[in-house]
Amino acid sequence: MGAHMKIKLLTITLLSFALHAEEKSHGLENAAPLENGQKLEDSTNNLKEKFNDFSEVDGIIVDRTITRLGEDFYFFFSQSLNESYPDLKENLTVKERPTALSGSIIEVQHSRKPIFRTALSPGRRQAKERAADATRVVGNYIIRWQAERIFQDTYDLDHDEF
Repeated sequence: MGAHMKIKLLTITLLSFALHAEEKSHGLENAAPLENGQKLEDSTNNLKEKFNDFSEVDGIIVDRTITRLGEDFYFFFSQSLNESYPDLKENLTVKERPTALSGSIIEVQHSRKPIFRTALSPGRRQAKERAADATRVVGNYIIRWQAERIFQDTYDLDHDEF
């Protein structure tokens, strides 16, 4: 068998495989879409709406305490606040600064603005009492803050730009 004959035989074999494969493929390009149900191209508007929704997680009380005294205050405060205001949508931060003289200085913040500050000397009972005071103060502050936000003029600036 010559080289010319081998090339002809190889060409015929390749063509027969190509024709056979084309018959078996059933035209994948023209088949039903692979997505389950709705095409992905049709749902881009819904995806854009979800992507542009920048609402953050609501109702978080961040614990930035250091000592056992601060942890006790945070525990009592978060428990009291969640019982009093179960649908609270505002994020708060509880910060502690330990001091040598008075035990710890505890601060509750809303949007980096201090709304309650107290000094705690060691004692679990005092932490519970101060947490109850903080819950009352924070509740009053949130009500006042929401009222100011509702009646604030936002013609050319948004709420977070003030």
